[in-house]
Amino acid sequence: MDSYRSRYGTTSVIHVLIANLTGMVAEMVQQTLQQQPDVKLLGDIKEWEEIDAAIAETDVLVLGVDDVYSPPEDCFRFLSSYPNLKILLLTTTGNEAIAYWRALHCHQTQVTSSQSLIESIRHIYSLSP
Repeated sequence: MDSYRSRYGTTSVIHVLIANLTGMVAEMVQQTLQQQPDVKLLGDIKEWEEIDAAIAETDVLVLGVDDVYSPPEDCFRFLSSYPNLKILLLTTTGNEAIAYWRALHCHQTQVTSSQSLIESIRHIYSLSP
């Protein structure tokens, strides 16, 4: 964790919320996040309506979608309401991911392993809003 902190210049814990992921993908993401000393998993939301209640304390929202290039409209509302929020959209059927943050910046990546997922979360958390 010390190398992470020096690499990304942070000393805080990353609060991550998982939403709309099911099956093995959800299990893999949960297990990966729970093993990281610098990540606190806030929950795994299955119903879209529950996200609003849980998003206030979230640094990174990991959201399962069918198409990373067409984020749900609520993502834009979250980004405008929570200026420090980062959203990592993961395809539920492949290994594509796109991170969105304020002002609709985005960064495309491939999540091919649990390690690349963690690196993506750490990287987007360190970006300025």
